[in-house]
Amino acid sequence: MVLLDVDARPPGGVSVRERFDDALVSAVGAACAVDAFLSQAQAQRYELVELARLAAVALPEALVDPSVQRHVEVMEAAQRALVAEIATGMRMTEADAAALIEESALLVNELPDTLTALREGRCTPQHVRVIVKAAWDVPAEVRERLDEEAAVLAVAFTAGQVRRRLRTVRERLHPESATARHRRCAERRGVWLGGEADGMATLHLHLPAPEAHGAFDRVDRAARALAAAPAEARTVGQLRADIAASLLLDGETSSDDEHRTTITSVPAGIRPRVSVTVPVLTLLGRSEEPGTLDGYGPIDPGTARRLAADAPSFTRILTHPESGAVLSVGRDSYRVPADLRRHLQHRDGTCRFPGCVRSAADSDVDHGIEWQNGGGTDVENLAHLCRHHHRLRHTTTWTLRHRPGGVLEWTSPTGRRHLTRPVEPEQPFAREGEPEGGREPKGGREMERDRPGAEGPPPF
Repeated sequence: MVLLDVDARPPGGVSVRERFDDALVSAVGAACAVDAFLSQAQAQRYELVELARLAAVALPEALVDPSVQRHVEVMEAAQRALVAEIATGMRMTEADAAALIEESALLVNELPDTLTALREGRCTPQHVRVIVKAAWDVPAEVRERLDEEAAVLAVAFTAGQVRRRLRTVRERLHPESATARHRRCAERRGVWLGGEADGMATLHLHLPAPEAHGAFDRVDRAARALAAAPAEARTVGQLRADIAASLLLDGETSSDDEHRTTITSVPAGIRPRVSVTVPVLTLLGRSEEPGTLDGYGPIDPGTARRLAADAPSFTRILTHPESGAVLSVGRDSYRVPADLRRHLQHRDGTCRFPGCVRSAADSDVDHGIEWQNGGGTDVENLAHLCRHHHRLRHTTTWTLRHRPGGVLEWTSPTGRRHLTRPVEPEQPFAREGEPEGGREPKGGREMERDRPGAEGPPPF
């Protein structure tokens, strides 16, 4: 028995479904408008805080006791007074207030394009925090260029995606060599412990990116191998923690010892699997262009050469010095499905749902037009989706259309369209201040245009 026909249309009226659709579209549209308003308010906040700082600098005596006479002491006292004023007025810590004052000065005076994008509601406060952090990491003389590029990125990508892309922008603009910066930063590596509630603690490791990504990949793959066991009740996250603790406490990688007292063991044979992309001229020592660590970004050329030469846990990817096309992925197998998956992995980089940054290596390969509906197993019909967005695509009214060049067009249930694009090839560049042609060209990544065949029906 039908209790309510949602599509029934009363005479001269609209159906229940149409009213619901209108309400949904209106609610989402209003929420997006409020989000833009919040961005505008945050931009005004930055501008007003900077105005307060300038007033304090211009007339510090208004904030300082007359007994303070020396100019340096007056300025320091005025700064402390301003920090306390903002902290109490905005109900924040003085450390946060001091950081807000510094961010406001940086945005107003050195990052005008980013501030304009925020004021116009074209990016969010989360984007701005990412850009500000990147700007602190480069010398003042290149911040204008970083601001111009970052503001464009912020309009098109999420804050997490902007953070990853700014690593490459920073690498290109920074006047100091990647090798020198890596050497200096590697000296600050360390381990520290943070206490948590309810008998828990957090162990932090600050390491060079290749070691950190390799270690995580090993722990992650071991956890997923154990999670496949029928009797295993722990989540992948719990298994990662148990395996990492096991390795650190006794260093074991197998469960042969019946007297083990640690929580879990790492299955034998599990090794990290991380890709490193190296321009062929860098590998030959004829260029100092950085390599690219999968899931991280630029790494200094010395580290890239070392990983490509003698690190068996890393997959070496060589790129052409002019076109940036992939020359080799060091493959050991000619089986088409594996080759096709690797081809797609380096085209996509991450899950292809808008805003998702989960690695393609940890995602499913999805058929745009399903196999049973006549969809082909080829690059024009395949893309990586993480398990969450794979399920979302097949269980909701989000729709996906493959467009030329590996571009995906997503349409939300309310009709909003979003485009996601393949990983952009790294283009040859000269560092700031170097003449054109002063360096060997750098390769990036560019997908081949073959249409590999399939071997057996895929799951989707």
